Amino acid sequence: MMKIVFVVLFFNFMMLWNKMLMFYYNMCYLISFMILFMYMYKDCLWSNLSIVFGLEYYSIFLVMLSFWIISLMMMCLSLDEGSVMMKLFFFINLLIILELFFMSMNLILFYFFYEVSLIPTFFLIIYWGSNMERLSASYYLMMYMLIISFPLLVYLVDMYYYSMTFVFSLMSMYLGGYLFSFGSYMMIFGSFFIKMPMYLFHIWLPKAHVEAPVYGSMILAGVLLKMGSYGLLRLLVLFMDMSLKYNYLILSLGLLGSLISGILCLVQIDMKSLVAYSSVVHMNLMLCSFMTMFKLSFVGGYIMMISHGLCSSGLFYMVNLFYYRTSSRLLIFNKGMMVNLPSLMIWWFLLCAANFSFPLSLNFISEMLMLMVLLNWDLMLIMSLMLICFFSSAYSLYLYSYIQHGWKSFNNLVYNFGTMKEFIVLIMHFYPLIMYLFNLVMFM
Repeated sequence: MMKIVFVVLFFNFMMLWNKMLMFYYNMCYLISFMILFMYMYKDCLWSNLSIVFGLEYYSIFLVMLSFWIISLMMMCLSLDEGSVMMKLFFFINLLIILELFFMSMNLILFYFFYEVSLIPTFFLIIYWGSNMERLSASYYLMMYMLIISFPLLVYLVDMYYYSMTFVFSLMSMYLGGYLFSFGSYMMIFGSFFIKMPMYLFHIWLPKAHVEAPVYGSMILAGVLLKMGSYGLLRLLVLFMDMSLKYNYLILSLGLLGSLISGILCLVQIDMKSLVAYSSVVHMNLMLCSFMTMFKLSFVGGYIMMISHGLCSSGLFYMVNLFYYRTSSRLLIFNKGMMVNLPSLMIWWFLLCAANFSFPLSLNFISEMLMLMVLLNWDLMLIMSLMLICFFSSAYSLYLYSYIQHGWKSFNNLVYNFGTMKEFIVLIMHFYPLIMYLFNLVMFM
């Protein structure tokens, strides 16, 4: 695996001589398949790499997802636009940071790469965003992430004095008796709650998504939100006893947040904002699942990370395709597009169906596992979960039907039906969702 990390590092030097964009994203696709073939079905992966980096059950598919989403971002670039090599430089270095984050066996390295990932994202929004509001959106992102992360650094030092190690496998043996209050609980886990994002601290997400370019939205929805859930998953295992003591408070807030965010999706007029709020719904439901601390909840949340990363990234790309043709993200200006762009209708249908967990989709499997866990935890949650599932279906159908149907009298332009590259990007978003669905044994 370290050979693969050095190959990606070497991409930075190859860009000095090799300007072929196709080479880099094809290499990323190839590496993701190599990881699948090399590490699938192996029980003990920690010892297979190096002293401080390793793969485990909860990280192998997230590393593959990082390669896949970054390669899709590279496919969105065109050599006709400016500063392509600079964007490619940011993509490759962000990929290195994500790789090392998901493979970290050391808590301080884990924290370091968690924070450093903010820098390329900040530059993607502030340099290549579309509107002047990108300044406030990037500052929202920076302030939310940094202010709540500094208390975690203080507690990392305290954990080190308690256990005298930063290695995850050793800390899990020593930190069982590490006691703290609810305030300390929020400071330790708060950084991951905000990155997911948890409701009430989610304001940065719609702002960042709306102002970011298409590749910024794809990496935000595809991988960066999963960093918070992966970090939460790793730390919940370390603090099992204290997590069981306080988790019900966060679970109740997550349920309320999923319900309110689902209602907010129905009143959005911006397509990109609607898809961003739908991410808040899914992430809060996954947060509720994690808070029950069942093994099945971790598996269901893990499948949700993969399925949501691909599905949400594909929806943001679809919104961008319509934005290029109509110069607007408002629903009213993209109404009745089934007549003008019939070739893209099936992709809207497939991605919206996957987004609301239509049966026989990967999202459906993950949502069923999470609902089973939550109902097993407390059967009284059934009404709340029914409403969340209903609104999740309602806003996805609202998005699809409003865009595809209706009469559009004010604009009779003839649009480009789509290039081969656009359809390949959409196929590459949906292909893993189908392949994982037929190979669910990989998650067991």
